Amino acid sequence: MSQLQKITDELAQEVEQAKGSMFAGKILAPLRLVLVWMQGVNDKLNELEQRSGGFNG
Repeated sequence: MSQLQKITDELAQEVEQAKGSMFAGKILAPLRLVLVWMQGVNDKLNELEQRSGGFNG
């Protein structure tokens, strides 16, 4: 799971850096929504892993 969180965090950092770019402005809003969704999925997976005692896949 930590690998998924790392990817999510890296994407969030890239979005923050791209805020100042007029070229990237049009894609930032949908990308932010994807990041919120990804964080929700990560949180749910963490919760499920804790309940089951860890992920074996």
